[in-house]
Amino acid sequence: MTLWQAFRWTVAVAALLTASLILWAQATEVPDEAGDISEDEDRARIESADHLRYDAAEGMYYLTGNVVFQHRDVRLHCDSAIYDHDKNRAVAQGNPRVVAPDTTVTGDIMEADFDAEVVTISGNVVAVTQRKEEAEEVEEVEEAEGEEGAETDNEDVPRDMDELWEKTTTITAPKAVFHYNDDVRTVRSSGRIKAVQEDKTLYADEALYEELKDTITLTGDVRVITDRGDEFRCPKAIISVEEDWVQAENVTGVGVRRNDEEDDAEGNE
Repeated sequence: MTLWQAFRWTVAVAALLTASLILWAQATEVPDEAGDISEDEDRARIESADHLRYDAAEGMYYLTGNVVFQHRDVRLHCDSAIYDHDKNRAVAQGNPRVVAPDTTVTGDIMEADFDAEVVTISGNVVAVTQRKEEAEEVEEVEEAEGEEGAETDNEDVPRDMDELWEKTTTITAPKAVFHYNDDVRTVRSSGRIKAVQEDKTLYADEALYEELKDTITLTGDVRVITDRGDEFRCPKAIISVEEDWVQAENVTGVGVRRNDEEDDAEGNE
């Protein structure tokens, strides 16, 4: 072999080794951030975790510390979680909390099926629903307060951003199933549930919150108590999250509190 042939052979070997090293590095590269493990919009994204361990044989991610998943417009927070990458499912424990634009649900344990867009929450479930006013109403408020020093006599116009939120409804229950599909956004709570608004408290065996309708349907031994002391029972009732009304069927045991003005009027007669 001549000196020139030996030189060319050495260069070829070096080039081959360099290419092999580059390919190996790309194949074994570890993402800089946990959230970079998936670019598929249908798959859940791991936004953060203090510690991550990946078992390649099982296809499982073991996450601990400030864990946050994101899928669609929903975030799932927890202290620890196991994520099955192939099935696109996660089990979250340790202060789990699922947060959607108008709904926040907490509980003891959460099982998320991201393909089905369903989160099942078990143990000490608390669901808080509160919607914002429509965008055009917000614009009216901003226009009313846009000019420096401008004031409005319209008492219905909210004076600050906190007033743009509609009435809060809090539901507590042993178990709930949260569907967050664009066409079906509901929270179905079961077990003996309690729903609280600022002016009423309701008890039932099951509650279905429908975000698109902005209503909660209560079924099974429903009991309604208002802050005035009025009370009644029925097998089914529908309450509005936004407005101040209740619709009930087959009402029994109605107890209406008499106010002082009515008592005084009858006394004068």
